Amino acid sequence: MFEATKRGVLVVAVGWTLSACASLPEISRTQEVHDVKVEEGVSPAELYVDPGDEVRWVNLRKEVIFVQIADLQKDDLACQRGFGNWRGALIESIEVEPNQTVSLCFKKPGQVRYNVRAETAVGGGDAVFPGLLRIGESSMPSSSIY
Repeated sequence: MFEATKRGVLVVAVGWTLSACASLPEISRTQEVHDVKVEEGVSPAELYVDPGDEVRWVNLRKEVIFVQIADLQKDDLACQRGFGNWRGALIESIEVEPNQTVSLCFKKPGQVRYNVRAETAVGGGDAVFPGLLRIGESSMPSSSIY
């Protein structure tokens, strides 16, 4: 009798899990990953990607960096890693430890401007490295900016 009850609970749990997954929205994410390497600047400073491609910031410095993207919205993203807090809210300025990465996938075409802040011995302050992502664009500039 106890085994039958456990089996019944398992069937209900599996059914509930499958129905919950079926109701999740379809997310368009490709398998393309593009690295933005951060050392003495960002490379490449301007990057062309397709909607759904993953853009990954790689900290190759010996100190912490901050990747900053203003007006970051969940509805514009197909994926994110490292830009969310424990409650699921997006963070516009994220700390990236040395040899670590964070990433985003943007759903729709447009341009995303970002800054990477890093400590520098020159002037005793922070260096700011600007970058630009062109999503779904060829080499022609677009007027759509996130």
